[in-house]
Amino acid sequence: MYKGGSHSEPCCVKGVTVSKALSCQGSECSPAAAEGTGAVSWPLGSASCRSGPRVLWAPGSWLCCPVQVPGPSGRCGLSPQSWGSNMLDVCFRAVTHLVLFYENRLKDHHLVIPAVLQGLHALSMCEVLAPGLAVSVLKAIFQEVHVQSLPQLDRHTVYSIITNVMRTREEELKGLGADFTFGFIQVMDGEKDPRNLLVAFQIVRDLILEGYVLGPFVEELFEVTSCYFPIDFTPPPNDPHCIQREDLIVSLRAVLASTPQFAEFLLPLLIEKMDSEMQSAKLDSLQTLSACCTIYGQKELQEFLPSLWSSLRREAAAGASFRAGHRITSSVVPLLLEQYNQHLQSSQRRTILEMLLGFLELQQKWGHEDEEESALLCSQAPLCSVLFSALTDPSVQLQLVGIRALTVLGTLPGWCLPGGRGEAGAGSSGGLSGYGPVSVPCREEGRRSTHSLRARCLQALAAVSTHPGIVQETVPVLLQCLRQVPKAGACDVVAVCQSLQRVAVQCQRDAESCWYYHQTVVPCLLAVAVQAAMQENAHSPVGKLLLEEEVLTAMVPVVSAASAHLCPELAAQSVSQVVPLFLDGEVSFLPQDSFPCPFQPFQVSGGRLVALLMAFVCSLPRNVPIPQQDRLLQELLALSCSCDCPFTATAAAKCFAGLVNKYPPGQQLDQLLETAVNRMEAGLAEGPLRTQALALLLWVTKALVLRYHPLSSRLTDKLLGLLGDPELGPAVADGFSLLMADSPDVLHKGCHADVRIMFRQRFFTDNVPKLVQGFHAAGPGVKANYLKGLSHVLNHLPRPVLVTELPTLLSLLLEALSCPDRVVQLSTLSCLQPLLLEAPHVMSLHVDTLVTKFLGLTSSPAMVRAPPAPFPAPLPPLLPYKPRVIRALAKPLDDMKRLVRKEAVVARGEWFLLGSPGR
Repeated sequence: MYKGGSHSEPCCVKGVTVSKALSCQGSECSPAAAEGTGAVSWPLGSASCRSGPRVLWAPGSWLCCPVQVPGPSGRCGLSPQSWGSNMLDVCFRAVTHLVLFYENRLKDHHLVIPAVLQGLHALSMCEVLAPGLAVSVLKAIFQEVHVQSLPQLDRHTVYSIITNVMRTREEELKGLGADFTFGFIQVMDGEKDPRNLLVAFQIVRDLILEGYVLGPFVEELFEVTSCYFPIDFTPPPNDPHCIQREDLIVSLRAVLASTPQFAEFLLPLLIEKMDSEMQSAKLDSLQTLSACCTIYGQKELQEFLPSLWSSLRREAAAGASFRAGHRITSSVVPLLLEQYNQHLQSSQRRTILEMLLGFLELQQKWGHEDEEESALLCSQAPLCSVLFSALTDPSVQLQLVGIRALTVLGTLPGWCLPGGRGEAGAGSSGGLSGYGPVSVPCREEGRRSTHSLRARCLQALAAVSTHPGIVQETVPVLLQCLRQVPKAGACDVVAVCQSLQRVAVQCQRDAESCWYYHQTVVPCLLAVAVQAAMQENAHSPVGKLLLEEEVLTAMVPVVSAASAHLCPELAAQSVSQVVPLFLDGEVSFLPQDSFPCPFQPFQVSGGRLVALLMAFVCSLPRNVPIPQQDRLLQELLALSCSCDCPFTATAAAKCFAGLVNKYPPGQQLDQLLETAVNRMEAGLAEGPLRTQALALLLWVTKALVLRYHPLSSRLTDKLLGLLGDPELGPAVADGFSLLMADSPDVLHKGCHADVRIMFRQRFFTDNVPKLVQGFHAAGPGVKANYLKGLSHVLNHLPRPVLVTELPTLLSLLLEALSCPDRVVQLSTLSCLQPLLLEAPHVMSLHVDTLVTKFLGLTSSPAMVRAPPAPFPAPLPPLLPYKPRVIRALAKPLDDMKRLVRKEAVVARGEWFLLGSPGR
């Protein structure tokens, strides 16, 4: 410091500290700092700020040069004009020395760097920097400092220096050309802190918008910013900085949409994210694309328009909002209807109708919105006219699109209401009823089979059966088709049942329609089946047709869907009629009660109808009491163990198991199960009905496994023991798939079965060790049974559990690949696939074995369904096997099966590329 007006040696103090520490009580003693320069002045040798020399401190450094400043009276021998000129020169020289000093310190120990950056940050705000100094500072930082290795605060300081220099020395920086862009890319690459990213994104945006030269580094600049897209950030609790995810999203979007030069890199990225499963990524991509479209021109968009249109159309059909869809539909649908009427060619009309179908599907999604706001109601009459005309068009393809459109239209609210709007639904029903199985247009005959046309007409009838009024019109038509057995074949009856099932599913949404459907369809199906069972005894072809397994199997889901959603009161009313039909032959409730002889349901042909009983009683809610349930269970148990018809025995076993699954726990259930176990053990011991006994054992075991009943472990052990049986072993192994898979007709949640969560994981934990132990102890002739059972269990495990447990069973799975059983091969390949993709580090230990076994499978008949690629995942140790695999895959290229040839080409191509750059 100066004392008594004499100069002293410069002292070393930290300018930033001095700047902050200089303060004085009263306005006269406050330090005066020139705004924007960062310079701090302080009076010398006097407490007065109005006179006397002053010292000028250049803040932000460890080296500060005190400069004597004359008071207002011009002491120190200089006039104010001369002093101003000399003072400016001194400041330039002092700041220059400071900058050079700091640049040299950047080469020192890393502990010095933070303090140096603080000093440079203060100098970057100084207006007296000589030309070129700012550029010199940034060059020194780019060359000497590895920014991403610094703490967050110091990285933020670097970004602040760049921001300050860009604001005050723009032309100088632009003189660097692309070198400045490249330097900043190096600084930003790898940044993770959201506080720093906000500053860095702003720098990139300014760099682009202010016309800095990007040169050959456009792609690099895009990569260093787009790697954060889409933003995935959750602010920590009590964040003092208050940085939100939306702040980062908006800032990054402003960068990506700032220049058309990013188009060739950004648009493929947006298309990829729009097709992802993450809704946030889709939304961010669409918003970014919207921002880009205001910047990009035709030249940038043209190449990507097909892919963009495909993704946007898919998103519009799946994820658009109601308001946006309402506006678009209101504008577009009338134009499409006008275009349909103007074009007469079927191909053109089909294209237009497919577009209309897309808008109908959108309205189906928004069906629960206010129907008064439906964009289609204003076009109701012309739309119905177009769809009905499509159904009568000679083009089959146009007919099919019209049927699909009517299918969706029938589900829309407000189209089938009484008074006015109901005319649309009534018209559709009336127009389609003439297309029944008996009425076939002449122009269609000779060009396609009658069955194909009838199936399409039945589908159309089912499609529009969504409103109670329409259901009451279409269901009788479908049932009439079912009764016209002499004019139809089994395939036609199956087609009618499929349409009835679709109507049943649609009626589940409305209690009124559900009850009408149930009391109309179920008695009719039972009457037709009972009539057929009695006629079969008289060797009637009609009876034989309706009792075929294919036909009865098609009736089962109809009865099940019609019964599963009944309210308990109505279900109890119905079950009180159906159960006596099968126990006592009570047919009085059936619509046709003039049967030629008494109905005996559990004897001979009548036993096949147990499949319909199963569909009914096993679909009822658990709180619906079943009359004479114990007697019914005993009849089912006896039939399942004594009937020589596999279809009847299996249906009885499934019905028995379905009722046991819902049976209340207690002594009665234990006694029933003990009786069943004794019957099963006796049937499995010897005799011609061992297969039937095994089917009963499998279904009862499944029923108990699902509800975690203690007896399930005893029955499972019985099945494990039967894997060694030479006769039943293969069937038992296939039975493990039945135990683990979802059954389509009984014992699933849709029919109110008692299904506990994670039953598959529990079954795996309890029984797989026993399977492995049994495999090692078994003889060579039955080892394949254990492998097949194991593969079935593994194939039905949830993927995360499977990936966790497979490494411990890998040796067995590798051995299973050598098993000649095709089912074992396919099942094992399905088990190994997730492990190859998600645990390559485990599989890499067995590369040689896997490649050898996979190559052996390329000539296996299992290749019809299994991909022939010897190794789907490109693990690092595969390169030595590349020539061998490519040679081996040449043979499947000539296979007779097209699918095999196709997969072989794909697999061989992947192996050719193995080891190439970028793979």
